[in-house]
Amino acid sequence: MGNERKGIKKKTSRFHNRKSAYLFIAPSLVILTVFVFIPLFGALFISLMNIDIYMNDISFAGLKNYLRMFQDQRVGNATLNTLYFAVLEVPLQVLLALLLVMFMTKNTRFHKILRTSFYLPYVCSMTAISIMWSMLLNANYGMLPYLLSKLGVQVPNLLSSVQWAMPTVILVTVWKGFGYTLTVLSAAALGVSNSLYEAAELDGANGIQKFFYVTIPGIRETIGFCVVTTLIGSLQVFDQIYVMTSGGPQNSTETLVGYIYNRGFQTAPYDLGYASAIAVYLFMIIAVLTFVLRKYAFRQGGAEE
Repeated sequence: MGNERKGIKKKTSRFHNRKSAYLFIAPSLVILTVFVFIPLFGALFISLMNIDIYMNDISFAGLKNYLRMFQDQRVGNATLNTLYFAVLEVPLQVLLALLLVMFMTKNTRFHKILRTSFYLPYVCSMTAISIMWSMLLNANYGMLPYLLSKLGVQVPNLLSSVQWAMPTVILVTVWKGFGYTLTVLSAAALGVSNSLYEAAELDGANGIQKFFYVTIPGIRETIGFCVVTTLIGSLQVFDQIYVMTSGGPQNSTETLVGYIYNRGFQTAPYDLGYASAIAVYLFMIIAVLTFVLRKYAFRQGGAEE
């Protein structure tokens, strides 16, 4: 009888614990359902329809929008531009943050002020940042071209150049976003045990060697997290390109999100079905790349433990 009562008490306790856990995660599940799962399935459904923003002449299209997408040269161009942006922006942002972490591994007041200063652009609106840099870089009235011209350096209109428009947008994005990555990596670096650094010093390691052989292995999983989250954001780039170049010149900076917006809301006949098909295509790219990258980045950290 005593064992049975203990078993009943354990089951009751487990039930209450599970109930409490579900109650705690319920608000997050509701938010995810409303703002993630329902729009995702809605986009998938709309991608199978012929539909515009006015909801006129709605009909079933099947896979027609997807077949059309793979024959659209602008989709291919936007895909290459999106990957080009991500391949350059992600390593630049993470490497710049790591470079600064190398010199800011102490939690002194000066380092705190530096981290705060670098973080400030991140909390600003991307639209405001893009407008500011567009004005600064304008060849006709921008401050930077004017100051450089006084030094004898002639700067072309970077945002109107097929060759330089995308690199310019990438650098502006890195400038705005690396403060967040720096803050996350700095927090992880400050959590590395001092005993490891002391052991490295006893072995004769200098500052650079301690960073590469102690700090980097200690924050490897955090680096992986930063790479994954930065990659997801870079593949969905839109604001800065829309403000600074509008996808030009000659579609050299048009990304997938920009083309989705163009087909669905900017250019008649406002084809939501086709735009949703491209959105699903982008979702699949992000899902596959994120899955592969997360599996590699985090598995390596746990394989040696």
